Amino acid sequence: QVQKVMPNDSFYFSIVRDPGTLGESAFAYYRAVAPAFRRAPSLTAFLASPERFYQAGARGNHYARNLQWFDFGLPAAASGAAVAAALEGLERVFALVLLAEHFDESLVLLRHALCWPEDAVAAFAHNGRLDEAAAAAPPGSPRVSPAQAARLRAWNGLDWALYAHLNRTFWRRVEAFGAARLRREASRLRQ
Repeated sequence: QVQKVMPNDSFYFSIVRDPGTLGESAFAYYRAVAPAFRRAPSLTAFLASPERFYQAGARGNHYARNLQWFDFGLPAAASGAAVAAALEGLERVFALVLLAEHFDESLVLLRHALCWPEDAVAAFAHNGRLDEAAAAAPPGSPRVSPAQAARLRAWNGLDWALYAHLNRTFWRRVEAFGAARLRREASRLRQ
């Protein structure tokens, strides 16, 4: 729908996040509006048996499974060839998809794609969740265990397919840009 009102040469970009960590954030953030999350006493309980709490089609449950797939407007019942076609379609529309886990590197690629000066992508963390456990952990530490992250990826299989595909695309772009050059520019951006 956006493409119908935008000029043909519009530059579309977006950002994705590993569903292994996004799922934890979604559970915390959308707990009040997603029945599947609201009915689960904890993330651990939800992950032990998500199908026990999840009911497809229930109002608000789109936050509880394949959230990014939904946000991109992709078909909910996709599998096999339909997934591959949806991912190819995204690549045709989005000139760049940033990775939340590599935000600084993503900003460097975005800056170059849009021919912006360095200071146009200077950023600082804002509105992030803080809690005592996270504050005590090293920066960038995941809030979920590796086993929980794996269960979140399995539960959000379409999001995982989306992320894995866009992650590969991102690193191909990094290779074309020059990995050493990107590291230097991302380091300058962080400074």
